[in-house]
Amino acid sequence: MTQQATAPAVLVCSQCGRTFGQSDLVQIAGNWVCGGCKRAFLSRVVAGDASATSRWHYGGFWVRVAARLIDGILLGLVQASIALVFFGSFGAEFLPRLMQSQPSGLRLGFQFASYAIGFSYEVLFLRYRGATLGKLALGLRVVRSDGESLGWGVSIGRYFMNIVSAIILAIGYIMAGFDPEKRALHDRVCDTRVIYTRSAA
Repeated sequence: MTQQATAPAVLVCSQCGRTFGQSDLVQIAGNWVCGGCKRAFLSRVVAGDASATSRWHYGGFWVRVAARLIDGILLGLVQASIALVFFGSFGAEFLPRLMQSQPSGLRLGFQFASYAIGFSYEVLFLRYRGATLGKLALGLRVVRSDGESLGWGVSIGRYFMNIVSAIILAIGYIMAGFDPEKRALHDRVCDTRVIYTRSAA
């Protein structure tokens, strides 16, 4: 009986932000570095450049707000389309009188479908792409503090911590503007970082 092979670890180069299999990276001074960045990185380390060991170019508060707005628009369009299926009107969720006139079971079904899509969107994109479409559009990626991609547990946990960050008067999000690694509350709890997929030149 053959033993099933485990999938190779996917890591992020601390210099260029691109993803690689672990076998394609080398760890230097606690940083995972790809072959393309290794020579320049080693030169800076040997020269005593303190900035050489900086891990990534972190995504700041405003670019993350922009990414969240893009995600919100996309999800809003999807939910408006679902309203067409449930209520026969595109964007019916924005019409309170129409919503109140619908049977409670239909309203609950619509709300459940909306929440399920929002949950699936966030978790699946984080798990398989490392970022939602909004973050991908702006060149951002979410990784663990050691550069590894997010697993199922962290992806799900980060979704619910995002809600916590929002309901406490958005203070959880605002924290990213004052943290040296641009961590919001959900990043701190889940040990994640939002980085640019390529370091700034």
